[in-house]
Amino acid sequence: MKKIMALLMLVLFCSVSMQAQNTYEPVIDNIVRSYMPWQSVTFSGKVKTEKLPVSPNVKIFMERDSLIQISVRVPLLGEVGRIDINTRQITAVNKLKRIYAQEPTQKLLEIYPGIFGDIQSLLLARVVVLGQGELRPEYAGIIEVEDDREGGWMLLPSTEDALLNYSYGYLIGSGGRMRALIANLPGKFSLELEYSYLNGGMQIAVDADVKGKHTIADIDFNSVKWGGTAFQPLKLVNYRKVGIKEFISSLK
Repeated sequence: MKKIMALLMLVLFCSVSMQAQNTYEPVIDNIVRSYMPWQSVTFSGKVKTEKLPVSPNVKIFMERDSLIQISVRVPLLGEVGRIDINTRQITAVNKLKRIYAQEPTQKLLEIYPGIFGDIQSLLLARVVVLGQGELRPEYAGIIEVEDDREGGWMLLPSTEDALLNYSYGYLIGSGGRMRALIANLPGKFSLELEYSYLNGGMQIAVDADVKGKHTIADIDFNSVKWGGTAFQPLKLVNYRKVGIKEFISSLK
């Protein structure tokens, strides 16, 4: 990952002129054409991180722009955690502690209206232009494309008009598949995602830092299938509702 990130960082934080004529429109067209239309998708795999004593199984189900469900299971105990995010509310459940937190989605959507689509696109290893959504051919005028000298490209969306001093960019492989995302908001947030693909699955190496709190994890989706069925509705009888802070503390 270090070699990939160093290459992207070198370009990402240099002064790149967005006024020059973009001659890489075919690159963007080819990337977009590789994106299969979808309505639902199911991921299955494992999460590995030093913060967990075991590597839990994780299953994700998504309906386009409307639902994200995440189920976490461990051997012998079954499902120990669940997150459901829909257009009405966010529900997080810790089944071991028999508690849950629940908040309306409205405030989040007011701050970031496209959050559903952007999260789903990143999980599908697709380029997202912040504030615009998933990559489209007409976005060529606001994206700088550079040859990475390894048969792929670097995509650097313009952030000139942003109120915050953030930057982000993508590495794309020669076949049009995402290799990496790096994002940075100085002093507050940094995120690196590296994507790899093997035997029909997808692996995401996550390196995140939020105000000095560093998290490294590997998500190995050994199965990614179009379609699937949403999880059974949550049954919260005999569960205690808590605030977000208490719920987060319960995970430590």
